Amino acid sequence: MKKLFKHQTYHLAAYIILGALLILFPAITAGGSQTFWGLSALQWIILSWAAAGIFHAWVLFFWRLEYHYGKISEWFGKSGFLIFRIGFIISAAATLLPSIPVSYLTNNTFALPLPVKLILLIGTTPFILWAIYSVFFYFGINRAFGADHFFAEYRAKPLEKRGTFKYISNSMYVIILLLLYHPSIFFGSCAGLMYALIHHAFVWVHYYCTEKPDLREMYGRNKQV
Repeated sequence: MKKLFKHQTYHLAAYIILGALLILFPAITAGGSQTFWGLSALQWIILSWAAAGIFHAWVLFFWRLEYHYGKISEWFGKSGFLIFRIGFIISAAATLLPSIPVSYLTNNTFALPLPVKLILLIGTTPFILWAIYSVFFYFGINRAFGADHFFAEYRAKPLEKRGTFKYISNSMYVIILLLLYHPSIFFGSCAGLMYALIHHAFVWVHYYCTEKPDLREMYGRNKQV
């Protein structure tokens, strides 16, 4: 099982260190006793970080068990990729969406002039929408889920160079995840900003510890992977 756990010691270490920074960040107590759907800002953050661990483990095991060993197809047949996508969506939503209640419950904890807020929110939105369009209409939603780990025909395709991918090869992590910062900017939340920074950083840990090594093996040691 060496291939399954390649680079995962670093992944786990980053999960522990980044999680400690996030959960112990003093600004998360700024909401006091306020709750959203019965949970405090701290509880939302703990929930999101637990979900992040599940999400990254889910992706790791499904991707590598299928790509290296063919186990997902052996166990679930043609339903394997569908099961993976369902778990992916649920755990990703549970990881990223709590940024909204966290930012709401800790609002007005850092000051941003209204013009700066508008520039940051409105200025980044067209690029985010363009990147989403590029994923759906050029890159392909199945490929975004990691279909190349499941189906050999995807590995025969060239690297995508249309839309935002023409300029930034990893548009999903660089551009689309700017959405993570919008709640903290809108509400003026220091804890929300920390939430976005930590979760965004952990996505990049996933990229360097799981995704990039796999892609290099699939597509060769292309410098653009």
